[in-house]
Amino acid sequence: MDSIPAPATPFDDLASFEQAVERAHTAAQAYFGGETPTMPDGDYDHLVARIATSMAANPQWDDRGVTTAVAAGISAGEVRHETPMLSLDKITTAAELEQFTNTLNAGTAVVEAKFDGMACHVDYHDGRLVRAVSRGDGMAGDDITHQVTREPGVAGLPKSLPHPWSGSVRGEIFMTNTDFETANAARVAAGKPPFVNPRNAVAGSIRKIERIHSVPMSFAAYAISGDGLEDVDSHLERMAHARLSGITTATMLTAGALPVGTLGYGHRAEDLQRAVDALGDLRPSLGFPIDGAVIKADSRAVRTRLGSHSSAPRWAVAYKYPPDTVYSILRGIEVSVGRTGRAGFRAVIDPVTVAGTTIRYASLHNVDWIAQQGLGIGSRVSVVRANDVIPRVTAAVGEQPADVVPWIPPARCPQCDQPWERTGQLWRCTTPACSLVSLLTYAASRDVLDIDGLGEEVAAALVEAELVRDLADLYTLTSDRIAQASYVRAGTTGGRRIGAATALNLVAGIAAAKERPLARHITSLGIRMTGRRMGRTLAQHFGTLDALRAATVEELAVVDGIGATKAFSIHTGLRDLAGILDRLTAVGITTVHETTPAAAQGALAGKRVVITGAIPTMSRTQAQEAAERLDATVSGSVTARTDLLVVGAGSSARSKLAKANKLGVPTMSAEDFLALHAQAATS
Repeated sequence: MDSIPAPATPFDDLASFEQAVERAHTAAQAYFGGETPTMPDGDYDHLVARIATSMAANPQWDDRGVTTAVAAGISAGEVRHETPMLSLDKITTAAELEQFTNTLNAGTAVVEAKFDGMACHVDYHDGRLVRAVSRGDGMAGDDITHQVTREPGVAGLPKSLPHPWSGSVRGEIFMTNTDFETANAARVAAGKPPFVNPRNAVAGSIRKIERIHSVPMSFAAYAISGDGLEDVDSHLERMAHARLSGITTATMLTAGALPVGTLGYGHRAEDLQRAVDALGDLRPSLGFPIDGAVIKADSRAVRTRLGSHSSAPRWAVAYKYPPDTVYSILRGIEVSVGRTGRAGFRAVIDPVTVAGTTIRYASLHNVDWIAQQGLGIGSRVSVVRANDVIPRVTAAVGEQPADVVPWIPPARCPQCDQPWERTGQLWRCTTPACSLVSLLTYAASRDVLDIDGLGEEVAAALVEAELVRDLADLYTLTSDRIAQASYVRAGTTGGRRIGAATALNLVAGIAAAKERPLARHITSLGIRMTGRRMGRTLAQHFGTLDALRAATVEELAVVDGIGATKAFSIHTGLRDLAGILDRLTAVGITTVHETTPAAAQGALAGKRVVITGAIPTMSRTQAQEAAERLDATVSGSVTARTDLLVVGAGSSARSKLAKANKLGVPTMSAEDFLALHAQAATS
């Protein structure tokens, strides 16, 4: 994996050095103090490294504590730590990790996630949390007992234990991705600007004695001491004690994230590097922010032997991952429709480089989030790119330019010019043709082609594997090709192959779909301003697919329920799909509308029929198709023009039945309707 660029060059003169020290102190105060960050993490690390290099070359210069334990820029608190809470030396390369491993002299080392939050010390007495203290400057911190014990508390840091244990726990208070989203939503609802990142959200919130909104936080322990642990040498065993007490540990979160077969411990550098790399690769999917991995000696005896220097222990190091956050200027917002019909928003930003990649575009969440952030054209924004994940804008940061232009979202889909469906935060275009996956899912639905198993996940897998580029491609698929495609199940991150059994069932379902009525095939095309009812109308009026394709705009316009606007849309859609329609015809889909012989049409010939309630053995669509096979015209509402109401079971039929009785519309029971249909089928 990539490493942070090195080495850092020293400053040329004292004036430049002192300016850098001032910038570092200002950035550190914001970094640890819960304020809006003024500098990306990677830039801060590089700045401190240059200051340290300058100090090595010019020991008489004063870095004002930037490169020591008080580099956080935070003054000491009122509660002194009995044992200092030291920082960790940073490494970024495999060679440095091997050098550290050698100092352990074949001792076992443990790899743990380095959480991007705020360190604290917690004391328990007789099983109850009695005091929590922030790290502060490492020597003394602030009492934050009230903040961590007030409701809803801190997940993973219980206020009472299942047994009367006394001792101390050290760890990191952080926010999971879900914590951060929940906290920011509550903060915005309370009229406050959103936090820029989870670390600042924790630092800012934990210092508030009283908060006017909910701030969920989490905890992971990385050290424990106390009753029953005096003779326990192994860090892993001590962490197991914490876990059994109901305390979440960094070890358990790390082990739970690493792939099967990857050890989170060992005495060989290559094993430790493998775990570090695996953890780094998983950063986007962990569900909580980390900025590195901690490698530490497992044995307390080894730790005692190695000791510490002035600001950090010699028995542990922090392997820092490449920075994934940069700042840029928002120059525009592009709107598109995703493969499932959801509106997507992409930020156009001034080019910036992170982890060796130049970024010009970044994703945005949704319209509500953009508005909450107050983003406009010209806003200064924070952009995150974790490994190979698509970059995303996380917040507006720092003092904003005076000439920011407010952004107004488009009211309509840019592809079909139809209004968005806006029932939730995620805007959606409901026109199937605007999205191939959406079209396939719509076409496969029960009331259209009824292809069992072709849901959104499988449709996305077929599209992403480039097995399906249009609707006609469905009918060319083989089970072998389908079985190799992978999809991601909702709520998970790992890919899963469709598999042979599912593929065989899917191919059988696609083959059966060819025999569906012409009306359903017309509906499956997803032409704008059409649906199931319009598909039936067109099939019934024109009789064949060829006749429908040959119809002019004028001929379409005179069809009942169409008119000039729909006629133009349908005519254009059929013309645009000419090649696909040729291929659909070639594979043998139904192209002729099925009707019953004249002798069997009986009472429904030429009648306008409405069906209400549940019809036994039939779905609503199947019942409507059955009526049309009897040459009826099916409508959805009872009017004075209705000739017959077919009444099925259920309370939903009551209102239409009452209206039919009021208008004097004849009715037919579901049983009589089924008998009529059965008679026609045997004629």
